[in-house]
Amino acid sequence: MISPEHGAITSPDALRVTPDGDQTTGRCDCCGQISRRVSGTISTAGAAVAAYQVWWTVGHMVERGAEIDLICGRWGDGASASDRFVMRLHHFIAATGPAVMVQDASLADGLDRLAARALRRDEIIGTPRAAEAFALYDAIALQDARLAELFGAPAPCGHCGARTERRKLPSRRSRSGARRGRTI
Repeated sequence: MISPEHGAITSPDALRVTPDGDQTTGRCDCCGQISRRVSGTISTAGAAVAAYQVWWTVGHMVERGAEIDLICGRWGDGASASDRFVMRLHHFIAATGPAVMVQDASLADGLDRLAARALRRDEIIGTPRAAEAFALYDAIALQDARLAELFGAPAPCGHCGARTERRKLPSRRSRSGARRGRTI
């Protein structure tokens, strides 16, 4: 749902994820495994609310994790990059299982064409934007099957097409803002 007070999305159940691009972006220098980037959009019943991009090296989730850029704000007719901002999450495997934390975002890798501002971690944690970031993350995790490897399952082949499915992911949030104990 969108909080009228802050314009922040706070419920992953109110969001619909539409997987889009799936690219091989190179190979890992140490092992030769492919690096992968997937993208998509997130919308409510009435409008698009965000786009996302996720980067990781296949087979290296435990060592390196994945970067998730959430491009949030106004989309559609009359909207421009100046109407949007980027939030970055780092997904990783902790001792207790998959987890995610907020990081400082940047406008690198072409994000400057999509958004005018990159939020720092301290601009998100402790604000309504934190709930928005985690709701968007939960929606992506639940609905984009291409991200299965991030949670310990083999990811579908990028050539087989994007499959969307809903998965149940119990979670609990630590005081630091990281999400822990996520299992599929």
